[in-house]
Amino acid sequence: MPQMTVDGRTLALSHLDKVYYPRTGTLKGEVLRYYAAVHAALLPHLRDRPVSFLRCPDGVEAEVFVAKNPPPGTPDWVRTVDVPSNTGELRQVVLEDGAALLTVANLGCLELHVPQWHAAAPAVADRLVLDLDPGEGADVLTCRAVALLLRDRLAADGLDAWVKTSGSKGLHLLVPIEPTPSTRVSAYAKALAADLEAEHPELVVHTMAKARRQGRVLVDWSQNNAKKTTAAPYTLRARPRPTVSTPLSWAELERAGGEPDLAFTLAEVPERLDTHGDLFAPLLDPEQARPLPPAPSAAPRHQPGRPTHQRPEQQPEQPRQVLHPPVEVVRPAAVTAVPPADGLGGGGVQYELKLDGFRCVAFARGDRPPVLQSRTGRDLAPEFPPIAAAVARLPEGLVLDGELVAWRGGRFAFGELLRTRQARAAAPDVALGLIVFDVLALPSRDVRRLPLTDRRRLLLAALADVPPPIQPVMATTDRAEALEWMAQLADTGVEGLVCKAAASPYRPRGAGRAWVKYRRSDTLDATVRAVTGPASRPHALILRLDDGRVFLTTPRLTAVQAREVAEVVGPLLGPATTDPDHGPVHPLTGPLRAELTLTGRPPTATFVRLRGD
Repeated sequence: MPQMTVDGRTLALSHLDKVYYPRTGTLKGEVLRYYAAVHAALLPHLRDRPVSFLRCPDGVEAEVFVAKNPPPGTPDWVRTVDVPSNTGELRQVVLEDGAALLTVANLGCLELHVPQWHAAAPAVADRLVLDLDPGEGADVLTCRAVALLLRDRLAADGLDAWVKTSGSKGLHLLVPIEPTPSTRVSAYAKALAADLEAEHPELVVHTMAKARRQGRVLVDWSQNNAKKTTAAPYTLRARPRPTVSTPLSWAELERAGGEPDLAFTLAEVPERLDTHGDLFAPLLDPEQARPLPPAPSAAPRHQPGRPTHQRPEQQPEQPRQVLHPPVEVVRPAAVTAVPPADGLGGGGVQYELKLDGFRCVAFARGDRPPVLQSRTGRDLAPEFPPIAAAVARLPEGLVLDGELVAWRGGRFAFGELLRTRQARAAAPDVALGLIVFDVLALPSRDVRRLPLTDRRRLLLAALADVPPPIQPVMATTDRAEALEWMAQLADTGVEGLVCKAAASPYRPRGAGRAWVKYRRSDTLDATVRAVTGPASRPHALILRLDDGRVFLTTPRLTAVQAREVAEVVGPLLGPATTDPDHGPVHPLTGPLRAELTLTGRPPTATFVRLRGD
């Protein structure tokens, strides 16, 4: 069976000589080679989006059907996610690498369709789409005229649009937006299409009725519905010819002389990518996203003098405080190693410094006193007036999740948080801070369902002009950089790292291991004073650190460790005695050194090994 190696996986391919496009003689093997050639440009546009397929296992002129579930034969290593549906939860594929893409293509999945939202935040769109579909008597150049009108209308609302061929008869316009509920995006798109039809009834229609589409272009706004999907950039289409949904430049669209200039096949697109690069790459840049404006007002047919995109004089005032205390917080699971950048389910990891303080969800409430909610729901504001005063100056409705910390003598000083407010105020060298790692709500907007990457961007924007004591936590997507930070800042009391799936929503329950915490451990040398338990199978060691502190190792020694310790300490054990703190022990009569790690608060000692020196 033929094989192909893609992204480190060797795939077994089948029936490469099967004809997929009979009219052009295009074989399945050519389809697979096409997807292998373009996967680096295609996959970023599918990131964390559940994929629906148009399957053509016997070619485009045989049975063709839509598939949302993973196709039969999909291997376990291909990522799948639960997606809301009318019948409960639907399991769909998320394509993360070239191997997964080639696997589903080998299973007959020819077309790739995705929603305008990410799997981590269903029904919260980060782009708007307008599908321009020509009716009978219209063509792609008619669509071009409508596309140019829409581009100008969107620009008037502060939105930039990118254009691609649909791979069929029309064009698609895509607009990057700040994460917005799909219902709002649909309402805006529908009003925009209706407004354009009102001004250009001879050219545009915004309803599906075919009788009204003669010679005109349907501006299909409905694909912004959370349940709808759109053909992905660079996907093949199940048409008579192996056409591709191909990104265009606006200049290229404007100078096209006819339909052949705007139809690209699998033989042409790889060369276009080599020449032009990914013309849709700006859609992947979060800086391109803009807030969605209010929907255009419902407009009558155009009348001379009517201003374009007229808005209502007043919009109903929205409540600014959409999230109220108490809220349940996400609690990361403990791990013993820092996960790799492709860990936590794929899609990237954000690494944040783990600090030693009080968990604090800060609510800015306008004219009302702010709330500093602890992890258990208690209001910390009366105990920490400087932080409360800083939160009170934030915009009403802003809700931040972070760590309330104290700083003294160049280190984080958790003990200062346990002192009284008066004692802290009397210590001139103690500084308080709120180190923020997440935003849960903006004024008038709950953002907990958005992916972490989007929330991080919103957090940095919200705190851009906010001075200390409130500041964002240091975070990176580079694991090596995070480990370097942890090592460099160890002397300041940084505890470790919190590692979060970049696509994860803020979900206190059912989050699995999307958020984990790694606590840095300090490895120290100590003197073994005694052992507990039987001399032949010790349970634990009593160790004295060089600074005088004494610890009982925990957890209990493993069977292997106990045997090794017994062999070494046997000749050094003195008569059994009773220790006032640890009960029956066997003290050592000679020197012996051991390695241990200290973690947590209060510190817990874990035995590593006996020192041979």
